[in-house]
Amino acid sequence: MKAMLAVVLSMFVLVNACTSEGSSVSVPDVGSTSVPSVDSTTAADLQARAFMRACRDVICDGAPILAPDSTSDSVRTALLEHTDEVQYLSPSQIEAMYSSEGPFEDDATLIGVDSVATTERADVRGVNVSTSRGLMDFVARTYLFRWDGTEWVDTSADAVDVTVTSSVS
Repeated sequence: MKAMLAVVLSMFVLVNACTSEGSSVSVPDVGSTSVPSVDSTTAADLQARAFMRACRDVICDGAPILAPDSTSDSVRTALLEHTDEVQYLSPSQIEAMYSSEGPFEDDATLIGVDSVATTERADVRGVNVSTSRGLMDFVARTYLFRWDGTEWVDTSADAVDVTVTSSVS
């Protein structure tokens, strides 16, 4: 049991070990519309939006929303535009949440976001998000955003023909 917990916790921490604070990605023009670089403010906004999309996907409304305390300050600030109900936990606090009984107490959801990544399309960015609702309930998914010429809009892999990977336990 402890070995399984260690594996799940390690996977969650590894998926969420990176942040994009201070990063900037330049991309070539797409047709006649230039795709802007993703500065740290935009990256934090995309990460917060991906966080909230994941929250909606797992229906975390009405239950505690948790995140690793390693979540950058810029992402925390961007999340405040969507919710002020996120509790930030240390690795030991996260480990204490897992039990052999299954789901977290009060149906809490642990959500972690990775940095903004480029895709095979210059006008599409992705953010890997992991969610966990208990020991054997872990999902990692990539949420996509497409530059529409004026702003980054939510999109899906099917809509933009971009390959993404999901992981479920």
